[in-house]
Amino acid sequence: MNQEELNNKLAEIKDKLIAIEQPVDNKIWFTCEAENSYEINKFLFEEVPLRFVIATGIDSDDCFEVLYHYAYDETGCMVTLKAFIRDREKPEIESIAPFLPGAEWIEREIHDILGIDFRNHPDMRRLILSDDWPEGVYPLRKDAKKPVSWPDGEPSSRPTVDSPSRRTVPLSKPVLVVGPFHPLQEEMEFFQLTIDGEIVTDIDMRISYNHRGIEKISESLQFDQVPFLVSRICGICSASHPLAYVQAVEELAGIKPPERALYVRTIINELERIHSHVLWAGLAGHFIGYDTVFMWAWKYREPVLDLLEEITGNRNNYGNVKVGGCREDIPNELKPKILKDMDEIEKKMDMLIKAVTDDPILHARLKGVGVLSKEDAIKYAVTGPTARASGIAIDVRQDDPYAVYADLDWNVISQPEGDVFAKVVVRLLEVIEAIKIIRQAVKKIPEGPIAVEVKEIPAGEAVGCVEAPRGETFHYVRSDGGNRPVRHKVRAPSFVNVPSFKASCIGQHIADVTITLAAVDPCYSCTERLAVVDQYSNIIHDYDTLLRLSRERTAQIKKELGAPGLKMEDLQIG
Repeated sequence: MNQEELNNKLAEIKDKLIAIEQPVDNKIWFTCEAENSYEINKFLFEEVPLRFVIATGIDSDDCFEVLYHYAYDETGCMVTLKAFIRDREKPEIESIAPFLPGAEWIEREIHDILGIDFRNHPDMRRLILSDDWPEGVYPLRKDAKKPVSWPDGEPSSRPTVDSPSRRTVPLSKPVLVVGPFHPLQEEMEFFQLTIDGEIVTDIDMRISYNHRGIEKISESLQFDQVPFLVSRICGICSASHPLAYVQAVEELAGIKPPERALYVRTIINELERIHSHVLWAGLAGHFIGYDTVFMWAWKYREPVLDLLEEITGNRNNYGNVKVGGCREDIPNELKPKILKDMDEIEKKMDMLIKAVTDDPILHARLKGVGVLSKEDAIKYAVTGPTARASGIAIDVRQDDPYAVYADLDWNVISQPEGDVFAKVVVRLLEVIEAIKIIRQAVKKIPEGPIAVEVKEIPAGEAVGCVEAPRGETFHYVRSDGGNRPVRHKVRAPSFVNVPSFKASCIGQHIADVTITLAAVDPCYSCTERLAVVDQYSNIIHDYDTLLRLSRERTAQIKKELGAPGLKMEDLQIG
């Protein structure tokens, strides 16, 4: 379906809409009243069909808005449906979660921060606010006031133990508790795995135990200060988030950065992809007892971090991208070193890929484990390697090209199986593609400035998307013509990838759950605190026990196959 055919298809819902706008070629904005939103959303997701990205809740003073963002990857078009909720006293809208599980979390989040009720939502417990947050206080409303500190005793407005807003499930069965706290996490995640013997029968997840208020803080910063804030959403994605933000602002303002700046952005983002994927491969090896992979993978990424430091001054949180271009250039004298380092990294990655993909123990240990089917991947709106490993070949760099990706020769890597092994293969092969992209960009980078002057940001709204290592990073920005955003919505890839555990973990062995969770790279550290509590026998297993179970399963497979597995000498080069 091309763009014209898409427009014809969308004409079928024209009578349900208030307006249709197309400010740029690859963006379509619909507006409707809340009572028509369910029917339109169902049409967009099931009939067109479009890929659900995320929703944004907004307090517009005189009403509330819920923006549903969809991507039509075949055309590179972003379609946004804006639904107006006129009743401020009792704001409500029909939930789309019953037919689109990927919307469950974002509707819960919007309810938490704005107090919008989603009728017929399957689970309206709190997601990002703490259990003792007072009822009726919604932090992103324009008239929100700071809650009064709790006095002694139990305030009547505080959720009770049996309140439906409580974040935990009753311990009526043995439960494996994962999380929630570790300082390396992008968002603090908490899992309760209901178990029957050694098999997981249900899973409950919560996030935001260390909520940092990024979106609220952004409203208090000037447009050129926000990139430094969003680079700290995730250390390993500290190029992706600022780039998605500035691309949204640049589209809003009609700004076109210099060509050299686009090449610099591309190189830095691909170096970050190598850094992230190789780091993940090392941690994955650690989870299953292949510490050889752990040690050598982390050694291989060191030259990448050194290059990022030479270009930007930092190994993480680079702070290089800004509205209108880049802050630091890539010196021409550094180009030979980048090319040489890419040659060396490629040799090491070729060896690592061959060692991993030829190992019969890894095949037996990872294939068929934690399968996320293509159908479930679509329903949960997953993205990045998680989607591509389930046969969904989506990639923002190709579907809606930014920077200079459209001018370079590279391939989108996908695998159909949807299991942990497929996710390993996708990430390792993507490292090779990233090296190809960097080589071409370094050789083709033109001379010229790296930034243009930006005088003001006009009123309007726009979205920016970047293919981060973990998947599509999404930023929505609204301006009223002042020097600060009046709404800034951020969606990291993990926000849509993590809920897919409902589909991939249930029915798995406990020893396989840790690698299934790790396989989507969900921004929580391998040193996360874990515990299993059985209220009947008071048996407790800590993280070390669960790690041991995973490694013992690998050892058992190794023994059954009579194979030695990966050794240190297999990975040494030079």
